[in-house]
Amino acid sequence: MNHRRSVLLIGAALLAFAPSIQAATFRAINGSQVNLRAGPGTDHKRLFLVSRDYPVRVMERRQGWAKVEDFEGDQGWVHGDLLADRRTLLVTKDLVNIRKGPSTDHEVAFQAQRNVLLTYLEEEAGWVHVRHADGAEGWVHGGLVWGD
Repeated sequence: MNHRRSVLLIGAALLAFAPSIQAATFRAINGSQVNLRAGPGTDHKRLFLVSRDYPVRVMERRQGWAKVEDFEGDQGWVHGDLLADRRTLLVTKDLVNIRKGPSTDHEVAFQAQRNVLLTYLEEEAGWVHVRHADGAEGWVHGGLVWGD
């Protein structure tokens, strides 16, 4: 087999797996009350209900639907139109310090309790720049939140 044909076959194989490669992304739910289903379609059983801005990891996409996973590892399918391009994070510890900069050397800007949702802004060296619903901004260590 010649080199050019080998490169083309490898490229084709990578394209075949592209949905899986792209699947490891985080998104926020973009509907007030959204059903997560057992399969990709409204004819599948509703597993549970999630609310706006709930963070999910996209595992797979199929026919306009996305298989998603939440912070507890629960999985279900949601229509792709109900996923926002924005990302949110869920606080996973009882009480976390949100700091004025990306290290413990910075003062605490505010605190957030378990299950509080924060808007993802950017990341730097294991820290995530976030915004609270009240508009306050700061940095939280990535190990204290889910969705980054």
